[in-house]
Amino acid sequence: MIALDDISSLVLCGGQGRRFAHRDKPLVPYAGDLGLRPMVDSVIHRLPPTAALLISANRNIEDYAQRGKVIQDVESGLTTQGPLVGIYAGLIACSTPWLLVCPGDMPLLPFKWYQPLLEQVEGRHRARVLHDGERLQSLLCLVPRSLAEDLGSFIRSGGYAVRGWHTRSGATECPAKENPEAFVNINSEADLDNL
Repeated sequence: MIALDDISSLVLCGGQGRRFAHRDKPLVPYAGDLGLRPMVDSVIHRLPPTAALLISANRNIEDYAQRGKVIQDVESGLTTQGPLVGIYAGLIACSTPWLLVCPGDMPLLPFKWYQPLLEQVEGRHRARVLHDGERLQSLLCLVPRSLAEDLGSFIRSGGYAVRGWHTRSGATECPAKENPEAFVNINSEADLDNL
């Protein structure tokens, strides 16, 4: 079991919201268990009390800074964009051995969704990725900081798919304890309305 003191949390909020009228999705109001609040607040509410909360964001920096330490893609030293760059910047910024990653647009995440990632002990220095029973949830993962250099090399060589990097790095799949419906992410205003 990995101790929470050895973990920093990273919420990915750096997307461009192309399918959401270019709005900053995690900051869109959502009427959830916290009342009408930005979606990212529900996500943060479902994270463990880790050593540090990092937020990968490229706009609305002041809003996100009220919630945690903001890191931007430019801090990675890379010119590309995407969630892998956010994870790489998070690995560089974190001061703990492990980085727990989740996207900022999953307000229905179960409480303690991350528990299977902490319990998995096989392949101690490999990333662990949650599998919901139907598909791999590539952005719900626990990554050792020691993989920062490997991830940077993957991105510099043209790699951009999160699942591709997990496969290349030999990540361990950890089965979730909840139903797949619990792992919905909001990609459009229709998705939000359907909640």
